[in-house]
Amino acid sequence: LSIRGIQDEDPPDPQIMRLDNMLLAEGVSGPEKVWVFRHDQYLPFRKRKPSCPSSAPTSSPPSSPPSPPQACSEFTNHVMNLLREQSRTRPISPKEIERMVGIIHRKFSSIQMQLKQSTCEAVMILRSRFLDARRKRRNFNKQATEVLNEYFYSHLSNPYPSEEAKEELAKKCAITVSQVRGHIGVKLGSHKCHRRDLNPGLQWEKPTS
Repeated sequence: LSIRGIQDEDPPDPQIMRLDNMLLAEGVSGPEKVWVFRHDQYLPFRKRKPSCPSSAPTSSPPSSPPSPPQACSEFTNHVMNLLREQSRTRPISPKEIERMVGIIHRKFSSIQMQLKQSTCEAVMILRSRFLDARRKRRNFNKQATEVLNEYFYSHLSNPYPSEEAKEELAKKCAITVSQVRGHIGVKLGSHKCHRRDLNPGLQWEKPTS
């Protein structure tokens, strides 16, 4: 008895193929990666070529578990060996073995699909958060821009806001203190360049107080 013929008869699942294509397009899976078991899930781990002598520790895990297809094959072989041993004491037909192998393959296929689907969902969530963070860093709403500009032009004599002023502006604009600092810095740099063009030799010193 052999499971090779049974495996060849099963056509590839189209949903798993779509998930594989998505993971490959996102750079999550590929021939240079293996599946590492972390936090109760199989996660992709990129193989790295050691850049140090072989005696030094590398960044790869000490031992990696088998991939889902390999684990399915090993578990199927184990079950078939048990069935062969039991066939010595009770009759077991090839149909029964084939049915058991089919059940194992369907179970592993379902687990593999769930893991890949969870990975795809995590990739999409991370991408969405990354794009949202980039939008927040780049663009302020109209009200926040007006508040920041109003503060800047009303404090031209001392354009460097104190920490308390930065925190107050951040609360008014619903942004972070670092975003306030960055906006004021860009605005101040642009204003200084404009003043320097109109009045050559003019210098704007930062107050020491």
